[in-house]
Amino acid sequence: MRIGKHSSTWLVGGVLALAVPFCLAQTNPQQSQMPQQGQASSQPSHSAMSANQRAADLLNTVNKDEIDTAQMMQDHTQNTAVKDFAQTLVNDHKDAQQKLETAAGQSNINLQENKSMQNQDSKLKDRLQNENGAASDKAFVNSEIRDHRTAIRELKRLEPQITDPGLKDVVQNAIPVMQKHLDAAQKLQSQLGGKSSGK
Repeated sequence: MRIGKHSSTWLVGGVLALAVPFCLAQTNPQQSQMPQQGQASSQPSHSAMSANQRAADLLNTVNKDEIDTAQMMQDHTQNTAVKDFAQTLVNDHKDAQQKLETAAGQSNINLQENKSMQNQDSKLKDRLQNENGAASDKAFVNSEIRDHRTAIRELKRLEPQITDPGLKDVVQNAIPVMQKHLDAAQKLQSQLGGKSSGK
């Protein structure tokens, strides 16, 4: 059967009309995935975000707990050395907290507090208030040694994992300051007749 010129044109057009949507259907899924893949790769990993948040929350909790406990001891103790040590804690941790809040604000980090650490600090303050004189002073200094050791160890563990430059700088500056607190607490413990503790 002979096919006219117009009929041939119609058949070719029909084949192209069917082929083009089919080809587009095969290529579009890959094209639509490319922006998503690029977008996902530009976001920080879950582990990195967790390290940033954990370090920020830890330092936030430590600073606030130290300030509250030290301020309470300033009013509670009669020992000049303990009172001076408590004032140093207040000054240094307030400074660290201000720097932390500035860095967190610039990086949109929502600062939270560790509930377990808060509960422990609340129990400690109740204990210190119920004790007087040397017993209260020794309990306070012993708790400072224990808490600073723990905080320094955890911050040193998290610091290499921190990806936010501002937060990393705050943590790196906080660690040596807290080490000075630990050294001062150990010296004060010896003056109070407490047990000797190594670093």
